[in-house]
Amino acid sequence: MGKASYNLNNSKKEMDKSADTEAGSNEVKEAGRFRTILPQVLASTAKNLLLLDLGLSVAFPTIVIPALRGTVENYNETLYFTDEQASWFGSIPLICQPIGSVLSGWVSEPLGRKKAMIIVNIPHIIGWIILHKSYSIELMYLGAVLLGFGIGFMEAPIITYVGEISQPSIRGVLISCAGISVTLGIFIVYWLGSITTWRIAALICLSVPLVTVVAICFVPETPMWLLSKHKNEQALKSLQWLRGWVSPKAVEKEYQEMQRYSENSNKCQSCQKSNIKCEHPLPTIFDKCKELKRKRTVKAFIVVMGLFTIGQFSGVLAMRPFMVQIFKAYNVPMDPRIATVYIGVIALFANIACMSTIRLLGKRRICLIGLIGSLICCLALASYAQNVFPKNYNSFDTHENIPFESSYFPLVAFYFLAFWTNGGVTSIPWFMLSEVFPFKSRGLASGICAALNYLLGFITTKTYLNLDKGLSLNGTMWFYSIVNLIGLVFVYFILPETENRTLEDIEYHFSDNDRKLTDIKIAKNAIKETNGNRNNNLEKTVIKNGTKIDENAQQQENNKNNDGCDNKAFSNE
Repeated sequence: MGKASYNLNNSKKEMDKSADTEAGSNEVKEAGRFRTILPQVLASTAKNLLLLDLGLSVAFPTIVIPALRGTVENYNETLYFTDEQASWFGSIPLICQPIGSVLSGWVSEPLGRKKAMIIVNIPHIIGWIILHKSYSIELMYLGAVLLGFGIGFMEAPIITYVGEISQPSIRGVLISCAGISVTLGIFIVYWLGSITTWRIAALICLSVPLVTVVAICFVPETPMWLLSKHKNEQALKSLQWLRGWVSPKAVEKEYQEMQRYSENSNKCQSCQKSNIKCEHPLPTIFDKCKELKRKRTVKAFIVVMGLFTIGQFSGVLAMRPFMVQIFKAYNVPMDPRIATVYIGVIALFANIACMSTIRLLGKRRICLIGLIGSLICCLALASYAQNVFPKNYNSFDTHENIPFESSYFPLVAFYFLAFWTNGGVTSIPWFMLSEVFPFKSRGLASGICAALNYLLGFITTKTYLNLDKGLSLNGTMWFYSIVNLIGLVFVYFILPETENRTLEDIEYHFSDNDRKLTDIKIAKNAIKETNGNRNNNLEKTVIKNGTKIDENAQQQENNKNNDGCDNKAFSNE
């Protein structure tokens, strides 16, 4: 899409020049495959420390609630949770996360992804200190609020960072490592809860955000963000670092592609159609908000939020803060705290399996397989509860005299449910979030989606108490079975495959107004082909009319007829 030529001779010269540049770029190869991938892995790992802290934060209520409700030994703890207080402590971080998520979209754009990823550690550092020192229920709530705010605040920068620094061939693997980091954090908290008090666990968790601040200082800002701020020299240096510490010549072709993509993403609609330089005013906040209403953003929003809704209501996430008491209610033949630790281990291996198979199977197939497995497990648990549990039996009962024998069946079913859900249902939406939104709305849209996801998380976690007591355990599992079935239908008909597609291919797919939401095949290099056809049509028009179009005159006329920039890219309208 770069600068257009409006006559046949100039077009041929530009094509020849482009071919020469591409050929020259292909000849320069300073780094091997390992050296090219290593810096991307290092940068991604530094970012993943934030996600490790996220995992610690979301899992922390799981070890606090049973200790303060007396479900397990509380080590002479003076604090005590009622059922309602436990429900609020498990869900209150989730209602605070949307505030941080929305703010993160605004902060990550002007400050950059790197600075934003450093700042987001501040609420977590304060939160862990408060939780360690808490002597009242109110302070417990305050610590949970800060953790929730920090989780939401980190969403936009960490989501966009990997998508903007990585090559398409390894982007899926690097994004899936994010899920491994989160589940590793969850496992660490579960393990700490089985060997020490929750207060000491909070103190240990405090070390993670401190280390994260130091690590992120050593990674570069994303080239895409630097280009969007017209910091071209810094963008080139960042790309050199990310592609194996190479010379500018080695990344010349990719850098030119990034420049072209960045320039077109910041053009207004009329300048894109005319394929000329855009001199309209920079988009305002109002213009950026209007971008959220574009079809390309709305279609991506439907896909992402549909997946998030399925993940939140599929069972595991809603039950997570209460897993210890749920295992006790099912009377599994194992210490409920140890059984919960194994849930963390299985979730970790599920994300590793997802990372290992994502290039082979793709995101769409993994999500379908995960939903099928989750559906079968929920049906098994619902059927077991229906046939074994007494009437109106729920996990918030005292369970002192359980009227049925223990069995390994529900334990195994929960373990398989954790595997399929973590490996194929709850991880895929985060992959899509960093890929499907157009560049101009990516930071804001991803922040809003993350905020809505956590709002859904709050609803599912807070209402678990009502579901459990209202429908009993068997009715709750039947409900989760229905959600997984609906999710299976949604994914089959709506979710496109983005694996091994460039961000530009994906953006053009959602920008094509001729495509329905159910058109799930994303074509490769479609934008280049369309752009070539557009230039050919312009050339034919020039020859037919027998006149030469002056580029500067065309641009001045365009500027005169358009007072503002509507920030619309890749549009066929």
